[in-house]
Amino acid sequence: MNKDPLVVALDMGGTNTRLALVNCHGQILARWAWATATMPDQEALLATLAADLAICQEKAAELGAEIRGMGLGVAGRVLPQEGRVDFSPNIPVLNNCPLVSRLQPQTPWPLWLENDANLFALGEYWRGAGKGHPQMLGITLGTGVGGGLILDGRLWSGTAGTSGEIGHMTVDPEGRKCHCGNRGCLETMASGFWAVTWVKEQLDKGAGSWLRELYEADPDALQGETLVVAALQRDPLALEAFERVGRSLGQAIAGAVHLLGLSRVVIGGGFARAWDVFEPYLQKELYRRLTLFPREALSVVPAKLGDDAGLIGAAKLAWEKLGEK
Repeated sequence: MNKDPLVVALDMGGTNTRLALVNCHGQILARWAWATATMPDQEALLATLAADLAICQEKAAELGAEIRGMGLGVAGRVLPQEGRVDFSPNIPVLNNCPLVSRLQPQTPWPLWLENDANLFALGEYWRGAGKGHPQMLGITLGTGVGGGLILDGRLWSGTAGTSGEIGHMTVDPEGRKCHCGNRGCLETMASGFWAVTWVKEQLDKGAGSWLRELYEADPDALQGETLVVAALQRDPLALEAFERVGRSLGQAIAGAVHLLGLSRVVIGGGFARAWDVFEPYLQKELYRRLTLFPREALSVVPAKLGDDAGLIGAAKLAWEKLGEK
């Protein structure tokens, strides 16, 4: 009797690592998670992942299914062809880690590695807000700004495993120096970290805000999530911060659309929970700058899959690779 085929999906971020068993229709049949931040070093993390592979086999057996492959999404710069994590700012224990070659001996099925923002885009294209749009850009707003490109219905990996990095497009040539080394990246305007930095600077200058009491009591308590909540409650300074987010996103998206002829842009991530606040400014700036592309051919929408986008994208990566094989 043939067993139902499944793939393993892994989405590893700086805070949590999430795994799932996913069928060919994108349905999650089992899931579990653990705290990435508790891993003291690379060997401990790899040992935990090896144990997860055994759990995958057990859960698949319980479902009467057979695992065919695994897609792994990791935050940072990854080299998919080499199966290696080059640099992961939020998971430093994985820096320069040949992840696939270290894990492959532990399992009979093949493994494929990709950047987590790319898999966000792939997941939203397959089962989410990008479905039916083969020319699509996915943008993740969190601590930083990530991006992934779908061109002609396929994930675009670019040269040397780097593409879709809209967060490091320049929107202000004389702007702040980004963590990447460039000045004026979109990330310095639209990410949680840099928006909070700007808000703290305005509070130091005397700006009026409900956030002042919190900031003066504990500056570190003012985080991206705090800013989202404040904006949704119409705090004036938080609203101004998200106006900056929306306008900078509109500027960057206009450039990407002029270059690539995209029909859909999907925006997700924790910082994007303030969508209703920044979306009007995004649209206004976008259509002010979108001079050579028909406005009706483009839509910018919020993501649909929530935290599952990366898992669904990792599963889609595995199914596509198995199809190629």
